[in-house]
Formats: sequence, C-alpha cells, structure tokens
Amino acid sequence: MKQIIIIEDDIHLAKLMQENINTMENLQCQHIFTNPIDFFNNPVEGTVYLLDIIMPEMNGLDAIEKILKLFPDSIIIMNTIKDDSETIFKALQLGASGYIDKQSFEHNFKDVFACVENGGAFMTPKIARMVITHINQPRSITEKLTKRERDIVDGIVDGLSYKLIADRHEIAIDTVRMNVKKVYRKLSINSKSELFKMMGTIR
Repeated sequence: MKQIIIIEDDIHLAKLMQENINTMENLQCQHIFTNPIDFFNNPVEGTVYLLDIIMPEMNGLDAIEKILKLFPDSIIIMNTIKDDSETIFKALQLGASGYIDKQSFEHNFKDVFACVENGGAFMTPKIARMVITHINQPRSITEKLTKRERDIVDGIVDGLSYKLIADRHEIAIDTVRMNVKKVYRKLSINSKSELFKMMGTIR
C-alpha cells in the first residue's frame, strides 16, 4: 500500500484531496500537515508527498531537499497555484518529480498516481506547455547573437570570470568586456542575473 502525505495549508482542500486519494486501490492517505514545519517536527515516511509552495512558516520549495534528505526514495509532486516558469524549474531542479496546477487536482489525480506508479513524472498540460516553451526559449534568444557573443554567454552561464572566458577562447579580457556589453544591449538586459534568468539557468 503506497502512503501519500499531503502538506497543504488549506485544510478543506487537503481533506478533499485525501478523500479522492483514498478511493483508489493501493493508495492510502492518513496524514495531512498544514505546513512543512509541522511535518519536520513529526516526520512520516511516505511514498509520495503532495507539496504546496505558498505556506506559512516555510516555503514548499525550501522543504523539497529536506524531505528528500530524510526519505531519499520518496517522490515529491508540487501541487500549487504558482505556475511561473522560474518556480517550476526551481522545484524540478531541487528534486520534485512532478508539478501540477492545484485547481486541476480533482480532475487529474488518478492520472498523477498512475504516472508516478509507472516511473513517470506527471505535469498538467498547462504546466507541460510552459516547460516546453521555457526549454525552447534560449535557442531563439541566442540566435540574435554572433558566435563570439554566444561563446561569451556560455562562459558566463558556466560561472567563469571574464579572465577565464578570455583564457578559454584565447582573446583579450577587453574583448570579453566589449562582447558582454553587446550581449546586454541586444538582449535588453543589464546584469548577469538577468542573463541567467533569460537563459533558464537557476543560480
């Protein structure tokens, strides 16, 4: 019997989710926590954790690594109203196995657990479209740049200093600085952090 743990501050919604889950074969939801702090004070091992993001005391994103440290084999599915691409990719990077739109849980919960049981990672169509758009974005952005400028961007994204980028491509550090200015102007940005965000890189 797979144990499902819900961490959700809307207790009414959490109980509806629990009722839906308990109608399924081989699934059982006995535990609801209204915030991650309560869970970590009394941790319960589960097969799947349904984790909200916007909660009091601790953000759901901050809870992902802590849960996986306690129970490395568990599966975390984000169940949230937050649907911006930066939050989605941060959750997946931190170790979440899926990301669903909270409002659609009642319509999709059977598919969610069927997918997880088969080793997949479920996303609602809306979230999947955002992921695909985000993945394709850097390619269209870098088409605006020359090969030299793309090389410089790759170096910045790799975390290299201007000197190391210059050494990598055997060019002067002033050439690196000049190309960085051109990249910023072409992409209408002003900082490395904006470049990381645009390139879909979470640092």
